[in-house]
Amino acid sequence: MGDISDRDPNRVYYNSGGFQRSRPILTGPEAKETFEEIPVIDFSEVTSSATDVRQRLADEVGHAARNVGFFYVKNAPVSHTKIDRAFELLESFFAQPEDAKRQIDCNKSNEAKGWQPQQTVGPNGVLRESYSMGNDYKEPEQHHISVAPEGSVPLNQWPSEDTIPGFRKAIYDYYLEVYPFAKTLIQIFSLALGLDQTELDQYFQQPLADITAQYYPAHQAPDSNPLELLSPHADFGVVTLLLQNDVPGLEVLNANGIWIPAPPMPYTFVVNTGNYVEAWTNGRWPATVHRVYGKLDQPRFSLPFFVSPSPDVVVKPLRELLEDGERPKYEERNVGQRQVKGQIGSRHNHPMTKLLRRVVPQEEDWRWEMLYQPHLLPRVASS
Repeated sequence: MGDISDRDPNRVYYNSGGFQRSRPILTGPEAKETFEEIPVIDFSEVTSSATDVRQRLADEVGHAARNVGFFYVKNAPVSHTKIDRAFELLESFFAQPEDAKRQIDCNKSNEAKGWQPQQTVGPNGVLRESYSMGNDYKEPEQHHISVAPEGSVPLNQWPSEDTIPGFRKAIYDYYLEVYPFAKTLIQIFSLALGLDQTELDQYFQQPLADITAQYYPAHQAPDSNPLELLSPHADFGVVTLLLQNDVPGLEVLNANGIWIPAPPMPYTFVVNTGNYVEAWTNGRWPATVHRVYGKLDQPRFSLPFFVSPSPDVVVKPLRELLEDGERPKYEERNVGQRQVKGQIGSRHNHPMTKLLRRVVPQEEDWRWEMLYQPHLLPRVASS
């Protein structure tokens, strides 16, 4: 969209689905009816065996997904103690000297898992670093989902026990509670869409699930003006479950181009749907634009959990959700290909990026299994 200085001040600019887009800021008689706060939904009965109880919850979720694209999940079945422990050890990890963190630099993982050094995010020179882990079926903690084929390489990286004792256990203790909750949430989505509660399960046999903890170091004085810390964007994937520390910053864009705060609530997830749900529903459940905006006079930590379908799934508008005569508005997208492109394709100096571009030059031919079975790549290149 050109240089920032050329942008119309009466429009909001953002990234969605890999494309730059914009939206007018509407006020007065031009303003639309839209949300002005993020709804809070109580999930204390999410595991109820009563069909009517789960359907009432699904109706609330569906209303929020259609009209906002974001909602808070209160009383999720995830241990507060495990949440606290995960944040505690992540803070310890980021506090290490850079040389220690570099031992698990993301360039050493074929899927860029591990530590991402500080990089500039957003338009104001704000620095952020991250730690990520995800699908790795060589790890016994994930063998209840799948076991890696012979010849697979590990994808995740962990600090040594000598460096951060208990780190891996704490992250997996959290992961192994939020993962099944996310799959339960998918069933609630299914009910909310008027489907059988297990109808969407077929797309999540081995879902792509990632934790990417974010750390924004403090760099502003308390009396500084707020800044845009992370540029406006909509998420890929199906759903994001976000926990924040007590430093606010998340904001959600409504239909009038107005930013609505989504402040932290203790042990409460901020949940949003992504581009894949928007495609499945042919636009009825939007992938809502959001950003991080505020002051950084204190460190900010966030703990998002991203969920996408299994990597062999092709996402397109679901036939059972289309009305009579309605035409699909979204192109087909292979989940594994999009995951590789999103995780690796933009990292031009990553060793796996260089290898892929050399032996599989067409991005549409990239597949997720190429990351954990790189011994197959020469065969792909010669076939």
